[in-house]
Amino acid sequence: MPNSGNVFLKLQCAELDDSRLQSLTLDLAKSLRDENIGVVKRAETPPNIGDKGDPITIGTIVMTLIGSGGLAIKFLDVMKPYFERKPKLVLKLNRPDKSVEVTAESLSGRQLRETSELLNRFFED
Repeated sequence: MPNSGNVFLKLQCAELDDSRLQSLTLDLAKSLRDENIGVVKRAETPPNIGDKGDPITIGTIVMTLIGSGGLAIKFLDVMKPYFERKPKLVLKLNRPDKSVEVTAESLSGRQLRETSELLNRFFED
């Protein structure tokens, strides 16, 4: 059974400016929601006095995982097209007790199986 706590997902890509990175992040959040991987929302930062607009953290979303079994494979299936479009994309997943980094190289050949096993351990309690 997956950990019921929040997972912070941060996208990084040197090829994208903040606006394009945030757009990609929101698109990914929608894809994750569509696949019913969990409750997905934008990560918010505490606002500074006098700031206007939503206090978001660029490139970051928060997932509360749902479901069980096969979550890593479902997650990787959602991520593959993003890495195909942006091979320099870096995905960092963080929980209070562990973290994982996934890159395009993590999704090739033998590395894919190892990444899947790593994500299974990350998503499980």
